[in-house]
Amino acid sequence: MNPEFAGFTGTIPDNYDLYMGPLFFEPYAIDLTERLKQHSPKKVLEIACGTGRVTNHLRRVLPADAELIATDLNAGMLAVAKHKLASANIVFKEVDAQALPFADNSFDLIVCQFGFMFMPDKAKAFAEAYRVLLPGGKLLFNTWDKLENNKASFIVRNVVAEALGKAEFYNIPFSMNDKWQIESMLRKTGFDEISISYVSKKGTGITALEAAKGLLLGTPAFKQILEAGNVKPEELVIIAQSRLEDIYGKGPITTELNAWVVEAKKE
Repeated sequence: MNPEFAGFTGTIPDNYDLYMGPLFFEPYAIDLTERLKQHSPKKVLEIACGTGRVTNHLRRVLPADAELIATDLNAGMLAVAKHKLASANIVFKEVDAQALPFADNSFDLIVCQFGFMFMPDKAKAFAEAYRVLLPGGKLLFNTWDKLENNKASFIVRNVVAEALGKAEFYNIPFSMNDKWQIESMLRKTGFDEISISYVSKKGTGITALEAAKGLLLGTPAFKQILEAGNVKPEELVIIAQSRLEDIYGKGPITTELNAWVVEAKKE
């Protein structure tokens, strides 16, 4: 995987978990795991587990005897997840989703929250997921809708673009937003019974300042800002805070989030 896409290093994972997690990822972590309550998978693989937000919910809703393996390419993100969930019955592994180190037909469920967008070869990642699923096994994942339909991220992305003349990182998480393209890739891989739902949520629980910190200090955009050298990240945080407060006011913010949630079955 391209190192730029996997560059959640240094202080970034902690800021990501502290600020991004509650606002952007918790609502969809709950949504994904709620979909599993009627199922009793015995062996579960999580791809791109990040700092363990979905992992935590998975361990709570899965049967006590279900095996849960949580993987991520980034050691820094995994370290945060391991620290938070050290007492849980979870196996953590540093793994590239495009080259899964598991045997064919190993899992009856694969879960991935907002991870496939970062994989340069998505067809290969889907093929690997298909390979390690048991026949009849399910792939469950989500992916953000367009950047402009996720307003808080769009606002902060524009702050960075104005300061640096570019803001490439912010395009990546929102780059996999075409429902029909997603379905086509899955069908070409061999998946069947594909369901793709548009799911809107409300992100809440942190202030405009904390949201600005998350989006500027909790993503690889932080390194791009440092490398540019013409403005300090802390200065952009203050500008982004002001822009967010213009829309959401002071105090805890509530912003609409929009994503696609995908379920697919291996024949």
